[in-house]
Amino acid sequence: MNYLNCETAEEKFGTNETPCNNGDIDMNWLVSANINYSNRAYQREKIASISWKQGILDTMLRTLFAGIPEVHIRVIEVSDGIFKYELIDGQQRITAIVDYLNGGYAMPKGMVVDGCDISGMFVKELRDTYPLIYDKIMNYRISCKWYEDITDTQTAYLFIHVLNNVNDMKPQEIRNAILGAYSTFVRDTARFSPHSVFTRISETKGNTTKEKLKYFSFALKGRMEVDEWLSELIYLWINGASKGISHQLHYAWVEKIQSPMGKYEKDFIDEDKVLKLLNFAESLLKSVDKTNKSKLTSMVSMMLVLYANDLKNRYGNLVPETFTNKFFETIDKYSDTSTLLYTKMSLNNGKPMGPMNELFGGKNSNSISTLFRVLNHEVEKLGLKEFGVIEIDKRDFKRADVIKRWKEQGGNCGYLGTPVEEDDIVGDHFIPRSAGVENGGVTEYDNLVVTSKYLNEKKSNMSPDAFQKLVAREKVKEVA
Repeated sequence: MNYLNCETAEEKFGTNETPCNNGDIDMNWLVSANINYSNRAYQREKIASISWKQGILDTMLRTLFAGIPEVHIRVIEVSDGIFKYELIDGQQRITAIVDYLNGGYAMPKGMVVDGCDISGMFVKELRDTYPLIYDKIMNYRISCKWYEDITDTQTAYLFIHVLNNVNDMKPQEIRNAILGAYSTFVRDTARFSPHSVFTRISETKGNTTKEKLKYFSFALKGRMEVDEWLSELIYLWINGASKGISHQLHYAWVEKIQSPMGKYEKDFIDEDKVLKLLNFAESLLKSVDKTNKSKLTSMVSMMLVLYANDLKNRYGNLVPETFTNKFFETIDKYSDTSTLLYTKMSLNNGKPMGPMNELFGGKNSNSISTLFRVLNHEVEKLGLKEFGVIEIDKRDFKRADVIKRWKEQGGNCGYLGTPVEEDDIVGDHFIPRSAGVENGGVTEYDNLVVTSKYLNEKKSNMSPDAFQKLVAREKVKEVA
């Protein structure tokens, strides 16, 4: 890691856009330089309030014994003599000032500088009314350290382990700083180009407007809550929900999969599968009855998605609304302290089980395995249909049976009655597989109709009645 002292920086970058002699920089340079103020991958979400930002201005203009803490800047040479800069540390401090200069907020109440009351002034009014005070902001100097020839990984390490107190960072903020294809996918899908399941809406109460998630009930505090939910979902989906998750295991896994020779070293190859899972998650969350919407905490919503996905993979398909209703009904049933039904169950480790809703307080193996075991117990007792599960017959017709049926049909399409060549025949489920085993959508000879590849594709998952109408139209075509 190369550190540039102020003399080296001045010599390398020239006097027009470099900090001056003491290694510090002024706001004039920060505003005009080619510097990236947006969130770097390894940095946290912006969580600064307006009052906190106003406090930065107060420090600049009225505090004589203390200044703005030192910032750290990465220098990247784009081409010969052309540089761009990244704020490694100090983003929230600097953007607080830049936001004011861009007209984002006003001076706080009671703000008197050099005998001038500038309370509530936005930057344009301040510049026009008190240009000397405006110049005081623009000429304010902030200590700076410069870094060149460091990689993204080194920069992330510097941000986490050197410049920041890890104890002050949330686990996801630390994981986020591990750069790679997986981390990029999580960050983009959760925040920058969010999947529709993470749709955000504004909620106004009194004079306060807050951003919230449309389909979840957990709060957004600017600490990567959505990123964490998504990454935990993926981890449990890949590694097995029943094994549970911890911050340590999660961190080690994110680091390992993006390391040299790791599964996602170059690309997040499971992107399409995860997006399909999120589409399924959205259909589930949309179907939750309004009486249960407030229960969709991070843990509850995650278990809802993972258990439903497990059922779908085991049996074939499910009806979202039926499943979600039964999911919450089961939780309420085994959380009722008047019936004490939960006392008839035990935790996965053999100890007595308390109310089921208490299990959502942890994401360890014992909690998740117990949750799934109680749900499995109810599915077995009440039946798949009660949980909206549609058991799909995943078998395919044997080729010998297809040929046998074709010959019985006189070499014709079983629907149109017109000739079809042997190399063009396929076996079709008269009652489609999607109807489920219980409703006759089985891979049995009695449900076999031989048709052409073309008509089979046309039929897809259509019901027999609907398909008969299509067949009638196709017969008209044949006659024509």
